[in-house]
Amino acid sequence: MKKLLACLALTLLVSACGSDATKITPTTYSALEGWPADQHAAAYKLFTDSCAVNLPKERAWMAKNEGPVGVRENWNRVCHVAANDPQPNDDSARKFFETNFTPYKVETESKATGTLTGYYEPILRGSRTKQGAYTTPVYGVPRDLGERKPYYTREEIERGAIKGKAPVLLYVDDPIMLFFLHIQGSGKVRLPDGSLVGLQYAGQNGQSFVPVGRLLKERGELPTPSMQGIRDWLREHPNERDEVMNSNPSYVFFNLSPGDQMAKGAQGIPLTPLRSVAVDNDRAAYGVPTYIDTTISEYLTGRQEKFQRLFVSQDTGGALHGPHRGDLFFGRGEHEEWEAGHQNAQGKVYWLLPVSEGVMLKDGEPLSDEEKAALKALTPAPAEPAQPIPPVETPGADLPPAEPLVIEAPADVSDPNETPVQ
Repeated sequence: MKKLLACLALTLLVSACGSDATKITPTTYSALEGWPADQHAAAYKLFTDSCAVNLPKERAWMAKNEGPVGVRENWNRVCHVAANDPQPNDDSARKFFETNFTPYKVETESKATGTLTGYYEPILRGSRTKQGAYTTPVYGVPRDLGERKPYYTREEIERGAIKGKAPVLLYVDDPIMLFFLHIQGSGKVRLPDGSLVGLQYAGQNGQSFVPVGRLLKERGELPTPSMQGIRDWLREHPNERDEVMNSNPSYVFFNLSPGDQMAKGAQGIPLTPLRSVAVDNDRAAYGVPTYIDTTISEYLTGRQEKFQRLFVSQDTGGALHGPHRGDLFFGRGEHEEWEAGHQNAQGKVYWLLPVSEGVMLKDGEPLSDEEKAALKALTPAPAEPAQPIPPVETPGADLPPAEPLVIEAPADVSDPNETPVQ
């Protein structure tokens, strides 16, 4: 995706990304199923928040490996336009996107749809000191993380490979919950006094993410893995637990964060439930309005329901690979945990990319010269300036002017208590 979207083109754009190249194809808003029914003001707020973070950054709106997503000058322009109306209603927010962005369907050469999973903010039990049941360390970023490649695997770290090389931020009572915290990327820890402290993604060991659900399915242990099903299996099989968790060599390191706010994504902004989406930042960029057309699981029943909504890319994760691979943030709570754990569906993914100043759009497509001319023809011409009204001839107009009538003012007889008429 080198020099991706250097201009607004109506042809298929293909990246140079190895054997499974990124393809983005311009489309129209009328082709986005469910677009008119969305509450666009919510996504508008996230977009302006992302603008505030991106504008000062030299490499904003860029995928790490594949380069620019959209044109930087156009992003700057639409961010400044959005800043002029900080609290629009849904209608004006939708008009903002339709006036300033063209939707592009995101695919790869091998796959037209994206995989949309879910994540949430877990709450663990822990302590600032090693005591009682709190024995499992939560590590910060090791001092030698950038020096050693490849870095230690999960199994090596669990055996003590980074002891003394990385700060221990907290100790928790459940290694299985910590394993899932690594997958979620951020969460909260409830301390013995009842207060909450946040854990924020700060880095990863560079090892590939291997989904243990797939391993358990291949072994015939879980025909249809879910996060809850995997967690229950690990607890029910303590002798095999470590072997299965270590089959995923990926390991995440954290920073401490405030416990009284929603978890922040990798972009540094607190995440918004069912509006923030995590993406593969090697092949996608932060701050991009992203329309998603997929299904989600109805709480407890698992029945698939249609789900179409405008998100903004604000986070990433080690399990995400591909430009149209997304992780939907569900929030915090039992309900949200269940939905996130059961979310795994195919869907259509669209990037909304900004157009240049002066480009006129109709349903997301630039107007042709003929359409511009037709639009100009329909525009009412400015009214002709009013002509002066000729004087009206009146009888006797040629007679000499009469002497002006003078009326002497009467003596002052006004009542001093009378209120004057305004």
